Amino acid sequence: MIKLKDIISEKKQLNEKKELDSKTIQAVSKMTGSNAHTHARIELAQALGNKRMEKAYRALNELNLYFGGYGPELAKVNKKMEKELYRQLVRNFSNYEDIYNAL
Repeated sequence: MIKLKDIISEKKQLNEKKELDSKTIQAVSKMTGSNAHTHARIELAQALGNKRMEKAYRALNELNLYFGGYGPELAKVNKKMEKELYRQLVRNFSNYEDIYNAL
């Protein structure tokens, strides 16, 4: 028989946030400092384990290189992706503030 306290305990474990390691945060900060913002986001997508987002940021990076910068269209796509990235970072990492400050 399943007890209520066991269900609550399992739910807490599922909702617990991880902490992103400081090495990754420092790498993201270094990338951002050297104007490699898209690479920093690729690193964060990998840390989240979100292959789809990682693939999208890689494609965005390729388009950025092809067009020689972010035009209005790429900026729109980037803005939309940023919202989802930040949403996932808040949900998954307890040290979101450190990550945000690195960006």
